[in-house]
Amino acid sequence: MPRRSSLVSAFLAGVVVAASTTAIAVTGTSTGTGLASKATTPWLTVKVADAMGTRDTITWVPTGSFAGSAEERVPRYPMTAIRGKDTKQLALSAVRNEQISAQLAIASGHDLDNVKAVVGDLTGPGGAKLSGDDTQVRFVKYVPVQRSKSEVDWSATIDQVSSGKEISGDRNPDVVGDPLEERSSVDVPAYAAQPLWFTFRIPEKAPPGTYKGTVKVAADGRTQASYPLTIEVADVSVPDPEDYDFFLDVWAQPETIAKNHGVRLWSDRHWKLIEKYSRDLASRGQKVINTTIVDNPWHHQWSLGTRESQTATPYTSMVGWTWNGKTFSFDFSRWDTYVRTARRAGLGPDIGAFSMLAFQDKEHLTYTDTRTGKTVYENVDLGGDRWREAWGAFLSAFEKHLKAKGWLENTWLSFDERPIDTMTVVKDFVHEVAPVFDDRISVAGSISTEGVASNLSVDWGGIDAMTKEKAAERRAAGKITTFYVYGSPAHPNTLSYSPAVESRMLPWISAQRNLDGFLRWSYNSWTSDPFEQPVHIFTQGDEYLVYPGKDGPMSSIRWEQLKEGIEDYELIAQLRKKDGGADSDALTEALAMATRHLDGRTKDVTDIETARAAVVRGLAS
Repeated sequence: MPRRSSLVSAFLAGVVVAASTTAIAVTGTSTGTGLASKATTPWLTVKVADAMGTRDTITWVPTGSFAGSAEERVPRYPMTAIRGKDTKQLALSAVRNEQISAQLAIASGHDLDNVKAVVGDLTGPGGAKLSGDDTQVRFVKYVPVQRSKSEVDWSATIDQVSSGKEISGDRNPDVVGDPLEERSSVDVPAYAAQPLWFTFRIPEKAPPGTYKGTVKVAADGRTQASYPLTIEVADVSVPDPEDYDFFLDVWAQPETIAKNHGVRLWSDRHWKLIEKYSRDLASRGQKVINTTIVDNPWHHQWSLGTRESQTATPYTSMVGWTWNGKTFSFDFSRWDTYVRTARRAGLGPDIGAFSMLAFQDKEHLTYTDTRTGKTVYENVDLGGDRWREAWGAFLSAFEKHLKAKGWLENTWLSFDERPIDTMTVVKDFVHEVAPVFDDRISVAGSISTEGVASNLSVDWGGIDAMTKEKAAERRAAGKITTFYVYGSPAHPNTLSYSPAVESRMLPWISAQRNLDGFLRWSYNSWTSDPFEQPVHIFTQGDEYLVYPGKDGPMSSIRWEQLKEGIEDYELIAQLRKKDGGADSDALTEALAMATRHLDGRTKDVTDIETARAAVVRGLAS
């Protein structure tokens, strides 16, 4: 979880408050917001009625085009004239073996019950069908907008991130649509918008051509709108996620899975949930199983002297450390189970081990003293005798264990934002005691560590220094180069109220800069209830990309858009291979178009659709 600066005093206590003092929702059931309900204010009613242009029930296509409709968040309370009400036909372009997201929205001057959508079968060439049952319909859920009492100096503020369109309400509280709730229907309060999120999945063996069908939106027991739908399937395919070229590295946290699902940590039920969340990560092509080899690797030394985790629930070690007064010993059984569970779910093959270095804290050891049975927290000096004794013992045991498991060649020693002088101490020590890891060091951080890290994810501030030529040199040497964002920059990002198109754009940025992929913390470092209190310390959404659902992960607009950007990256990779590794003028132009205007507030969402169409044409020709 890359970070740069200390927090101001209010933040040190981890205190967050809502944009106003009370988190209260709008009228209707809690399914739309996750909050307790209240009536809309007259001010909101008038503003939304003006935006709707009627008090009757309306449906519309966000952005006006179904193809780009998922690249914009729909405000719960539209404040400006709604566009897309006059769109009568839905059209999408697709390739085989991919997913496509799109939205319709509905609102009314009265409460709507049992809102749902039905997608009929689509008929294509020679009578081929795309089954309507393969289309998933989910409902955008709204969560309160929160901020801290004081914001850190590196952190993008709400005003810097949001255009104002994403966030709406009467500050009691304001809300933003992000989670995608899986249910058969939803009730919608009067003068509130409800987006319906469609995920179309195109079979790998679908014959190319034009498919036609119908989408119907129903409420109050009757059809409110019926749209003809056309999907044009090109004679092009994306690979299965396990075969993606894109190197995705999203850091998951198992402890919050147990806490937010109300199960005992490391129980059988917890392991089953871990496997479900791992399958979700695998569906995006996640390449790394990130593990902990020490207790609370993201311990932080805050500026007022407190030492506590950056996450609401601290990480725990998957490796048991013990000391008998003479030697260290290590229990890898939980670590092994985590790796096996993740691999069974399709993750990997790489394994990240966090971390030989403390994050933003003094170096320390945590272990059980077998003579007393007590847990010991011992401060040590980096490179000092005690540090060398402990980590020398660990690396020796770890290497032997990995060889026995057959996992050595896939395992990386992983580090988060440690400076080059510190990393140099570790690099030299690893070379001395366990040289097998010389080329298995992974760093998320500064470009200054480029010479140390065989797997480097460079921060946004250093991305320009990672030239296309340098990235190509690293690739030729068998090294991996990605980039990451966190609470900064304001744009592009994957925050809860970031313009949705920015998540789709991130893999395009990686492709345009000749990088291998993207890293993000965190997948699921939730508060105890991210639907009611969505912020622990950092900018909203920085700490998670999905939400805890009933029996597994609940996706988000950001998570779906990132997936589809990764599919775009795969098409680009295929076109480059087809063209012998060189970028044609058409591809260069497409990459420039997709990545222009990194601030999604001012971006034309048709940029990516236009750029993608050019890539598909290049592949199909």
